[in-house]
Amino acid sequence: MKKVLSVAAVALALSATAVQANEGVYVGANYQVNNLKVKDVDVKKDTSTLNLIAGYDFNEYVAVEGNIGLGMSSESGTVSATRSYEFKQGMSYGINAVGKLPLHEMFGLYAKVGYGSSQVEFTQKEKGAKSATNKENIGGLTYAAGFQVNVMPELAITAEYGVFGESKEMGPKDAKSKIQSSGFNVGMKYKF
Repeated sequence: MKKVLSVAAVALALSATAVQANEGVYVGANYQVNNLKVKDVDVKKDTSTLNLIAGYDFNEYVAVEGNIGLGMSSESGTVSATRSYEFKQGMSYGINAVGKLPLHEMFGLYAKVGYGSSQVEFTQKEKGAKSATNKENIGGLTYAAGFQVNVMPELAITAEYGVFGESKEMGPKDAKSKIQSSGFNVGMKYKF
């Protein structure tokens, strides 16, 4: 009987520790509209990304969060009567420190800063010539500000605007340019 009680006590202690270890963990998803802008050229297009998020709340003010995204769309347009282009959004990832400001138990503000990278395929087509395709990584310092509404203690709806970096210079020598990325997203997260 003592052995059974000892095993039960150890199992109870371990299960309580496991529950406490998961207290700050959260997962989520958001739909993001990316605004891609080619510097030095009048080209702006929107693409979309579905992001999966995982994070850990250290306390009510500080968290760390990672995301991985899947590009969901492509956009095309024309620069002139003879030149056209197409953007295709690829995979993305990021890691951020999150500062939170709870305004009420139901809602609060937050800001993120970190590193992110996103792949974009940019194709330029010239009539009577071959098309040129560049696969570029847009990355570097990322930052965002957002608003969170707690629907239930474990479930929240989020909305944020962020700047996600820029690519290195690309294109022909006489027309070098960079792609800049910013965007808005709406999503949900579930806290364990």
